Amino acid sequence: MKKRKKKGRHTPLRSHAKKGSKLVTQLGALNVTMLDFERDLLPEHLWIASLAAHYGLLKAHRPFEQFLDAIDEFWEDKIHPCVGLITDFGRVPESRRAEFLAKYRDLTISAFHDPIGRLMAFYPDSPAYWLVDKKALRAEGSLDPDVELARLRKLVLELLPAKDWHAGHIRVLPFTRMLKHGKIFFPRGMETVDLLPKYPTYLAEEDQFRVQQFVRTAITASYPQTEHYAKAEWPKYFWRHNFDLATCRPVVLPLKGARPVQGDEGPILGAKLGESAGIVEQYLDELSLKIKLDLYDPSRDEILFGLFARLSRLMILIATDPNLWARDTGGIMLRCLADTAITFSYLATAGSAEDFRNFRKYGEGQEKLLMLHLQDNYPEDSSLEGRSPEAISSELGSFVPEILDIELGHWSKKDTRKLASEAGLEKFYRLVYSPTSGDLHGTWVSLKNSNLSICGEVLHRFHRLPKYTDPPVFVNTVAAAQDLYTHCVNVGVEKLGYPTKKAELPALVQDEA
Repeated sequence: MKKRKKKGRHTPLRSHAKKGSKLVTQLGALNVTMLDFERDLLPEHLWIASLAAHYGLLKAHRPFEQFLDAIDEFWEDKIHPCVGLITDFGRVPESRRAEFLAKYRDLTISAFHDPIGRLMAFYPDSPAYWLVDKKALRAEGSLDPDVELARLRKLVLELLPAKDWHAGHIRVLPFTRMLKHGKIFFPRGMETVDLLPKYPTYLAEEDQFRVQQFVRTAITASYPQTEHYAKAEWPKYFWRHNFDLATCRPVVLPLKGARPVQGDEGPILGAKLGESAGIVEQYLDELSLKIKLDLYDPSRDEILFGLFARLSRLMILIATDPNLWARDTGGIMLRCLADTAITFSYLATAGSAEDFRNFRKYGEGQEKLLMLHLQDNYPEDSSLEGRSPEAISSELGSFVPEILDIELGHWSKKDTRKLASEAGLEKFYRLVYSPTSGDLHGTWVSLKNSNLSICGEVLHRFHRLPKYTDPPVFVNTVAAAQDLYTHCVNVGVEKLGYPTKKAELPALVQDEA
């Protein structure tokens, strides 16, 4: 019986639409954007989280309701009710705040100051700062950042999961205010409606999560559409002010799902790669002695020899220099090696006489381009090797530059993916060449994984910091180099009459722990 292919979790590539240079998903085409809970919504829920911490998660609704019922007496916005987010407190008219505090001082102390007042005292520009009881602060003694910020970190950590039961329950409470003020409407027969009055006490855990998911969806849909929330003035202030309140604590976290080489495995890997380097060097020496060239027209053989020698040199460098085993530098070298392997395999397998001519002319055209840049624009400068325009011209042949075209595109008129496909290296293109492009060009994912560390300060949103430490070594990086080299040797043996290998490269991939 044929084994069923496992269905992927995400939309497959074949279901993406090509628009210009992009592959676009159906949701992407609708311009759907994700609301960043951690950045924008977490700071808004801090008061409710403090009620849960102070009174207990399943009792927080009582002071929550009492306090917001009192706020409603002074609320003037008939369209958007106060739902208990921090931004809401800044929308109580300033002209009526003193009256509120005078009438409800005891309630303000119990429902706001005691749970979060000393924390909000660190945020004088907060929308809720007017609710901090200054008299109570003086009576309680000076603020201790070590104590108060530790409490705040705990609140933030409890909200961070966003969708677990604790954070999910806290996010339900603002929704209850929208229900109370008749701002939520349901289609007839909607099953979730029957669950809401029973939440949470009379529902099984599965249905409790269904209610929480429904609430998240409703709030997430309305939040960015509401102007005073969309401005994100409080979240911006909260996170930016935290940089002044707490210092960074750099930490290095492992890449999710990856297994780096462990300390005791390093010497074993080094020994195996050293063995590989010896085999590669010995084979190259053997190749140079045993293969005949067409001395009348050696260009084709010279190109293939040059590519194979480059491939071998890159393989030896990777194998003998531990600095090149790390994911970023290894990726850079691996990209160069993969590029060489694709070109070699394509030319050896499917290259026409015209392909070889174009390959050579492309390189010479690039030399001419450099020569003319020096001649026309930078006459006082020289090339990286110290050559003058005259020296480059002499190398090309004094008259050759006048009849030599400069190709500004790809030498083959094909992209690398097509070359890889025709060379039987499409898998390597997808899993090696394309991903390591990020390391070569320094794209975001490469920088994130290799050049930045995480700040372990909870109040800093785990932002990233520059680091100069060696990224972890992954066996697959150097194993891919060996696989590419071995593929090219096999192509050489089969298509070009290269000598058969006397020794196989040692296996590097470790058994799963």
